[in-house]
Amino acid sequence: MFHTEDLFEQCMALRCEVKAQAQIIKEFKSGKRYLKLQADQHRVIEGYVKDIRKLRLELADAHAQIVSTRNTWADDYYALYDEYQAEIRKRNEKIRNLEDDVWKAKKEGDDKLSAKEQEYENRLYEKDCIIDKLKNELAYANALLGRDSSNTSLPTSQTPVGKEKRIPNSREKSGRAKGGQPGHPKHVLEEPDDSEITDTSVHDNTGTEDFLCPSCGSDSYVPTGETEVKYEYDVEIKVKKIKHIFYYYQCLECGTEFRSLYPANLRGDVQYGSMVQALALSLTNTTNAAMNKTAMFLAGITGGELTPCEGYIAKLQKRAAKNLMDFREDSYKYLILRKLIYWDDTVIMIMTKRGCFRFYGDETIAYYTSHEKKDMVGIDEDNVLGVLTSDTTVMHDHNTLNYNKKFKFKNIECNEHAKRDCQKNSDDTQHKWSGKLKNLIGKAIKDRKDAIARGESSFSKEYVKQFHEKLDEYLADGWSENESDKDKYGAVFERSLLRRFRKYKNNYFMWLEDFSLPPFNNLSERSLRCVKSHMKISGQFESVEAAENYAIIKSYIETCRRNKVNEMDALKSLCEGKPYTIQEILSNSPPR
Repeated sequence: MFHTEDLFEQCMALRCEVKAQAQIIKEFKSGKRYLKLQADQHRVIEGYVKDIRKLRLELADAHAQIVSTRNTWADDYYALYDEYQAEIRKRNEKIRNLEDDVWKAKKEGDDKLSAKEQEYENRLYEKDCIIDKLKNELAYANALLGRDSSNTSLPTSQTPVGKEKRIPNSREKSGRAKGGQPGHPKHVLEEPDDSEITDTSVHDNTGTEDFLCPSCGSDSYVPTGETEVKYEYDVEIKVKKIKHIFYYYQCLECGTEFRSLYPANLRGDVQYGSMVQALALSLTNTTNAAMNKTAMFLAGITGGELTPCEGYIAKLQKRAAKNLMDFREDSYKYLILRKLIYWDDTVIMIMTKRGCFRFYGDETIAYYTSHEKKDMVGIDEDNVLGVLTSDTTVMHDHNTLNYNKKFKFKNIECNEHAKRDCQKNSDDTQHKWSGKLKNLIGKAIKDRKDAIARGESSFSKEYVKQFHEKLDEYLADGWSENESDKDKYGAVFERSLLRRFRKYKNNYFMWLEDFSLPPFNNLSERSLRCVKSHMKISGQFESVEAAENYAIIKSYIETCRRNKVNEMDALKSLCEGKPYTIQEILSNSPPR
């Protein structure tokens, strides 16, 4: 291995030697050395001039000697010149070799240094990648911890332990104390009329051993004739064992014998009555009690006199759904003629697999369906969206399949989900635009409520114009904030959200110009809570058929409830084989 400093010193020494040799060669080439020798020779000749005559005879020999000497000098000169030229070439070659060695050593050092720098840069890049990855993982973990009902569809009941529940509430605080306000009438049970009294309990403690005067403890007292009355509302569970007698008749014309007509609910010789069946259906489909719990409850409230088995309740569920098929078809016909329809679906479990439970309806009709999978096949089987016309408006939670070209209806998007997504983006990215947009939407919804209270049917054109100007401004800010940090956690979702608002802006904010259109899809979400409660309480469905039976019965119960029709009366009528029709329910005048 050559050292750069030693090579440099050798190179300089050789350059000095070469320079000295070159000077000598230069003198030979210029003739200065020759002239000097010639001058020396002339001085010798001049010394012999006096003797020239004497030595004339020797001149020829001297001349010959001079010629010989001159030739010898020339040969020595050229020999010496060739020797020095060879030495110069040798040393130049050595200089070039040393220069090559210096260049190679320098290049080798630079290559090692460059490789080392590249190695460090690669290691730093790897560490930066690891740091960025860990940052994103940390941001993702924080986002998961920060998710609640305000920024996702997570119900408040699933708020993690140790985290404060955030229950959405759009009402503004009035600043007044909680509870009843001064002057507000107290709501209490009304006293029943005497004609409504079914039982009377007299509390006469005369002669009771431990009943004494509270002042002196004496047992000597007499009634004053005054009384104080309190009323109590209670329920008595009484098992009715009804005996049905059917007469036989004989025709006087032909002699044929026949009996009285059996009611539709009397199938066997002994069976449970329509009210027991209605109560079982209500427990199973409204309170979402499991079938074994329903059987236990009926046995408990009757003191063990009624002990239906789980199999009976399962068959009752299936039979009730079958008896409601005409109601279901009629409900469908009424539903598809509505001008505004809400719809949504959710995941249910069917024998450990993910299924689908779907709702269509409005404030008066509830139409539920169930499917093995959550896909377009189920939508087509329902055949609700596919038959709607352009006169119908459909509210949904940004289900993009609604924009399929085969559908003709108008779409409006849920703003509650939009606000929730804005909050999620603010929590994940810490960007400002989504918080501003959420507040803008919230304020517009409040202003709509106030305007409706004033009897208005839409916002003014100026209000709508200012709203869209602010909307466009916030979306532009959103793109700028996203461009400044494209790799930040949540940036991908943010771009998707910005594109969604840009593409579906009119669908989200159509309600600004027509207050008959709702700004959110809360009705669908409330309508699907029943099946979520069912999953928590009763667990999964045993089959798609069981889920569909639940959907059919739930449609009947919920439609009755929305039209203020008594649920137990409706179920009792169903169990008697005479379910209310959709026309009777919507007219709020079912038969009694």
